[in-house]
Amino acid sequence: MPVRRRGQFAARARVDGDADSCALGLCTARLRPQPGPRLWRTAGTGESTVGMDTPAKTAEDLIGIVPHTLGYTPASSLVAILVVTDGDGVQSCGTTMRVDFDLETAAMTLAEGGEWLRDLVCRACAPSGVFLILYDDDYIPAGAVPERFGPTRGHGDGVGDRVGFGDGAGGDSVCDDDADEDWFDEDYAGLHRGLVRAATDEMATALGDAGIATLSAWWVSGGRFGRIDDGEDPGTDIALAQSSACATELVSTGSAPAAGPADLVVRPVDAEAAAEYRSGAADPRPSVEESFGRLGEIYPTLLEMRAGTEAFDRERLEALMTPDVVCAFDRLLAAKWSRDALEMILSFDHPDFLPKRMCRLAPAELARAARRAGASRLAAEQMIGLSARAPQPRDILLAIDLCEAYVHWSGPETLATAYGVIAWFHWSLGGSTLAEQYAFAALDHDPHHSLAELLVSAIGQGFLPQWLMPEPRGARDL
Repeated sequence: MPVRRRGQFAARARVDGDADSCALGLCTARLRPQPGPRLWRTAGTGESTVGMDTPAKTAEDLIGIVPHTLGYTPASSLVAILVVTDGDGVQSCGTTMRVDFDLETAAMTLAEGGEWLRDLVCRACAPSGVFLILYDDDYIPAGAVPERFGPTRGHGDGVGDRVGFGDGAGGDSVCDDDADEDWFDEDYAGLHRGLVRAATDEMATALGDAGIATLSAWWVSGGRFGRIDDGEDPGTDIALAQSSACATELVSTGSAPAAGPADLVVRPVDAEAAAEYRSGAADPRPSVEESFGRLGEIYPTLLEMRAGTEAFDRERLEALMTPDVVCAFDRLLAAKWSRDALEMILSFDHPDFLPKRMCRLAPAELARAARRAGASRLAAEQMIGLSARAPQPRDILLAIDLCEAYVHWSGPETLATAYGVIAWFHWSLGGSTLAEQYAFAALDHDPHHSLAELLVSAIGQGFLPQWLMPEPRGARDL
C-alpha cells in the first residue's frame, strides 16, 4: 500500500471571485474498480442551467446547490464542482460532475492513484480548481455517536444506510432495545475516515499534477457535512446548506430536487386526456412529408430559443406541441429511419441538417433529405454520441425538453420510442444516470425495444459517447 500523503489540498470555506458560482452543466460518472472508470457527461435539467444572482461563497452555498444541479440528492457519490478562470481572472463554475464512489473505489484510488478523476475532469473542461463533495452515508465523523440508525431510501443501490449523528444525548432510538448495540466500531469508523482522506489526497495530487487546484473537500453524511482534511470535524447541520442563500434563490425560482433520478422521468397524461387533445389535429395521420413540414414550422422558434442564455421557457415549448405537431412526432417516431433523422435534426449540428440548410428546405425537400440520411451509414456516424464532435449542451437540452413536451401527449404506440430518443440524447451528452432511467422507462412499456436495450447494454458495459473516448495512442501521428 502506498504511503499516505497528507496536506495535498487546502480546505477553504469560501470561493473567491466576482462571478456567480453556479453549475452551468452536469457531469455524471459511474466508477467500478473493475474493469475501470465508466465516465459520462450531461447537463442536468433546464432549471439547473440558469445563472444565479447570488454568488456562491461558502461551503453551505456549494453543497446546497448540488441537489438542484443534479435534480436529486446523490448517495454513494463523489461530486466535483469545476471552477474555471477567464482571462481577467474572474472565476465561475463550468461543470458539476458526479461519480459513483464507495470504499472499494477509495481503496482502488489509494492503490492505483487518482489519475482516473484527473482524466475525467480534463475531458469535461479546463478548470483551474475543483471542489470535491463526498456523499457517503457510512462516513461517521470523529467523536460522533449515531443516536439513531435504520434503513433509509437512498438513491444508490438501495442498501439501508445509517443516519443521524449526535452526542448521544436526547432522541429516541428507532432500534429495538434488545438489538445489537455493538454495531458501531470507532476504530472502523476511523479507518473509514482515513481511507477517504488518503484517497482524496491521491485525487488531489493527480489534479495538482495537471495544474488543477483542489480548493476544498467535504463529506456529507447522516444529515451533516464537514471537511475531509479535518479528521476531528464533527460536521455541520445539512439544513444550513439546504437553506443557504444560493439554495434559497433556486427554490424561489421553482427548483425542487426529486427524491431520486427515477422521479425525473417525465410521464404522459392518461390515455383519455391524450386522445381528447389529439382530436384537435387537422389530420391525425399525416404523411411523412407533412410531418417533416410541421417540424420545419416550429424549427425557427427552436433556433431562437437555443440562441439565448436564459432558461428555456417550458410553457413556450409545450405550446409548440400543438395537436398537429404531436401527430407529426407520432409519424416520425414510427420508423427507424425517420426517428434517426429526427435525432439528427434536433441535435442542431449534424452536417446534413445544419440550421442554415434546414431553414431553406421545403417540406418535400426536407423529407427526401431525411430519408437519405436516415438510411445512410455515413450520416449515422455523424450523429451525436457516434461522432467525435462534442455536442453543445444547450442544444441537446433543448432537444430533450422538446421531446419531453411530446411525451406529455404521446400514445402507447410511440411512448417507448420517445423515451428511447430522450435516453439517447442524455447518453450522447454524457448523462448515464438519466439515460439509464429513460431507457428503463422505455423497456417498461416495450420489453424488447431495441434502442433502449442497446443503451442499457452500452451503459452497463461502460461504453462512452465517441467524443468522450480517450484519444488512441499515436492517433495524432497518423
